[in-house]
Amino acid sequence: MYIGLDIGGTKMLGGAFEKNKLLRTLKIKTPTATTAQEITQHILTLIKDLAKDSPIDGVGIGIPGSIDRATGSIGFSPNLPFKNFALKAVLAETLKCPIAIDNDVNVGLLGEHWAGAAKPYKNVVGLFVGTGIGGAIILNGQLYHGKHQIAGEVGHMKLKFDGPLCNCGEKGCLEALASKTGIQKMLEPLGYKFEGVVKSSWIKDQFDKDNKDVKAAMKRATLALGEGIGSLANLLDPEAFVLGGGLIEALGESWLKRIKDQVKLRALVDPVIKTSALGDHALLYGAVRLVQTALP
Repeated sequence: MYIGLDIGGTKMLGGAFEKNKLLRTLKIKTPTATTAQEITQHILTLIKDLAKDSPIDGVGIGIPGSIDRATGSIGFSPNLPFKNFALKAVLAETLKCPIAIDNDVNVGLLGEHWAGAAKPYKNVVGLFVGTGIGGAIILNGQLYHGKHQIAGEVGHMKLKFDGPLCNCGEKGCLEALASKTGIQKMLEPLGYKFEGVVKSSWIKDQFDKDNKDVKAAMKRATLALGEGIGSLANLLDPEAFVLGGGLIEALGESWLKRIKDQVKLRALVDPVIKTSALGDHALLYGAVRLVQTALP
């Protein structure tokens, strides 16, 4: 049995697999204000609850942040108390099985490539639009990480030199223009107040109600995504793009069509653009595939 895990700042989602078949899932809330060691204990409990005393052949994990893939050490992970923490070594000591860890967006695209929308393609780019904008690249059937392990950071492509401030400290990034955080920052000066990050469902509801402020923010997001995907199409010429994340899922095909129309105006070719087929389970599939391909 293989275990795939999606470890985030608000939830931990796990899946138990027999080869490539998802048998069951389990989701728990990520504890707050805790230590790396305590989070690790929750991860171990989740794994054991999923395994139900069956032998574990391997565990794959997708987690946000900077990951040393060779050692499985977490340099930094937003909203999680990991800092230079040897997660792989700690888990392997207890579980006595192979462990593989990678950035969550890479793992999500790997899942789509193994069992979802990217399955037919050897060269594909993934963009996941939610609180931020994450990206990943598969070239010749393999995840491309780059020399410094940061390949695919499409959210920090600079599109507008005098644009809004991004969380990375720069101005005019794709993420600052088209993510939920970027949309929220455009709405707040107009008097809108939010508890935490604005929900995708609220954006869709207001868009459907013809809220002019939300429609203006979404128009900016659409233009920015069209510009970003069009530029990536011209640079990499992949066989396809796969779009996922909470905002894409909430707004659906109607927004996808608007994005595609903008891409057509900017790309030298008309690329294939598809939405995620696996949704929340993409990371679970990708995590299992990650550890399976790491085995000798």
